Amino acid sequence: MKDSDILKKIDNRSTGIGSVPHTDVDSICDLIIEKSPEIPYWPQFANIDARESMLLQYSENLPCLKLNLDKNDILYNSEDRDKELLKFYEMLTSNNIDYFRISPDFARGFYTLLEKLKQCENRFIKGQVTGAVTFLYSIIGEEGKSVIYDDNLSDAIIRGLAMKAVWQAKEIRKFGKLPIIFFDEPSLSGFGSAFMSLEKETVISIFNKLISTVREHDEALLGIHCCGNSDWEMLLGSGIDILNFDSYGYVENFVLYPASIKSFLERGGIIAWGAVPTSEYSDDISLDDVYIKLKTAFNNLEEKGIKRELLKSSLFTPSCGLGTLDQGIANEVIKLNFDLAQRMKDYCN
Repeated sequence: MKDSDILKKIDNRSTGIGSVPHTDVDSICDLIIEKSPEIPYWPQFANIDARESMLLQYSENLPCLKLNLDKNDILYNSEDRDKELLKFYEMLTSNNIDYFRISPDFARGFYTLLEKLKQCENRFIKGQVTGAVTFLYSIIGEEGKSVIYDDNLSDAIIRGLAMKAVWQAKEIRKFGKLPIIFFDEPSLSGFGSAFMSLEKETVISIFNKLISTVREHDEALLGIHCCGNSDWEMLLGSGIDILNFDSYGYVENFVLYPASIKSFLERGGIIAWGAVPTSEYSDDISLDDVYIKLKTAFNNLEEKGIKRELLKSSLFTPSCGLGTLDQGIANEVIKLNFDLAQRMKDYCN
């Protein structure tokens, strides 16, 4: 049975994005295991260490990059560029997967969660990597241009980020679990605007390179997370297994593409609905509120010819990472997401 078929048969379908505001590693890992019992995800602790922030966390052994911990930033480093690129491709072509590992100082949640799950019966563990578009677009290279326009360096970094996903998948399998890896792409919420002048073909090429590089080494389920409005036809047609988006904020935009959604679901794709708000969360938002909003979207899609049977495979997440929230609010979001997944199970069945 394929991993995607196994995933579609699990009971509680709640999982999460990654970033948390907490500083107690053990307690938040325990809460994640409790409230995402079948698809727990490893938490990222940027409030403990800047090396766990979105860009820095996956930067180890990527060529021509230098960490600026004081400013929580990555700088382009042109010294020994050719030498660094040569070494990188030597490691890549020799399938030295451990070269792309994420060290404990960069991902304490990954190591803690895996250790805690040794004796658990869950089938899946969800991990994450900063998406290549977001990563590349955020680093300024030669002539003041983003390194996404540096073909040689961007190719290496795309493949390096893919190998970070491969390394996670291999480590997860060592514990007898099945891996799900999301590429987090917040920058795609600006795609097509004046703030992001990338061509669609460039983005598709990046996705294809990421997916093909991972597939050369592992059959992990791959997802894209985007926490804003985007080109949904492009993402649904990208070849990913799971699309995760902020459905609380943008479901009305998303359901305007029923043909693309239906095609995605019919080929076995899974939608992970970010139905529990994060930055918009307040005590006034109830389980009924998020349930009714999501059920309305499901009904809308059914009216447009998408059978409920196809939607039964859905996953449920918060709309975005929790890292900017108060710890108490983050805990409430995690709990509400679990409750929503339970409620939606009954609705879909």
